[in-house]
Amino acid sequence: MMIPLESLDHDTFFPLIGHTFASGSAEGRVELVLSAVQKLGHRRADAARDPFSLVFRGPQGLRVEQGTYLLACEGLGEIGIFITQVADGVNGSEFEAVFT
Repeated sequence: MMIPLESLDHDTFFPLIGHTFASGSAEGRVELVLSAVQKLGHRRADAARDPFSLVFRGPQGLRVEQGTYLLACEGLGEIGIFITQVADGVNGSEFEAVFT
């Protein structure tokens, strides 16, 4: 069962830093490690949560198109997350997901 996005917040993901999130893609199985969870400021008056972002790291040279991916993490379950590639360097490829 997929977790509803509106039920998630910064505190849901913070304890999962260092955990692997796995997804199947056109390139095969992709594993991304959650490397950071960042608060992004104050919530809008009509928002249900404070905005935050997730930063994932994958292998150097990994290219994944921007889009929504079903990611699974032990201890959390499955979640559909929209990710965007933001970097690729000597420390690996980085992807970000922003929640408002």
